[in-house]
Amino acid sequence: MKKLLLLVCAAVMSLSASAQAGDKALGAQLVFGSETNSIGFGVKGQYYFTDKLIRGEASFDYFLKNQGISMWDINANVHYLFDVADKFKVYPLAGLGYTNWSYKYEYPGLPVVEGSDGRLAINLGGGAEYELTKDLSVNAELKYQIVSNNYSQLVLGVGVAYKF
Repeated sequence: MKKLLLLVCAAVMSLSASAQAGDKALGAQLVFGSETNSIGFGVKGQYYFTDKLIRGEASFDYFLKNQGISMWDINANVHYLFDVADKFKVYPLAGLGYTNWSYKYEYPGLPVVEGSDGRLAINLGGGAEYELTKDLSVNAELKYQIVSNNYSQLVLGVGVAYKF
């Protein structure tokens, strides 16, 4: 996984860009999940459907193991960007995701209990983005993943993206 992150970072640093319809962005993010009660990291790719207004985002997040539970998710979201100040945007988001939860419980004198469960999710939330340069931005995002059987959770993320 470390090699993948290094490869993504190298690719991001080697690209240059402007933000117009058809442009793209790559990024990395740090996440925290309310139900996993753990932090994680992720990568994301963005595609601008219109000039600085509507974009799609695909992301992969991995949440570190905590109290026997780990989780990863894949998401496809749409953002509608609002300019609220120079270089500052806010956006609502909506999308779909797939979550996979793994658990392993070991107690002395008892059999090990382990397994995994995958579920579809609906993502609803919003975020804010600040452009450090014309190509580099930082963001904070809050989304609620609606998943059946008590797997729903609130996810807080902070990240960086490079437009090309």
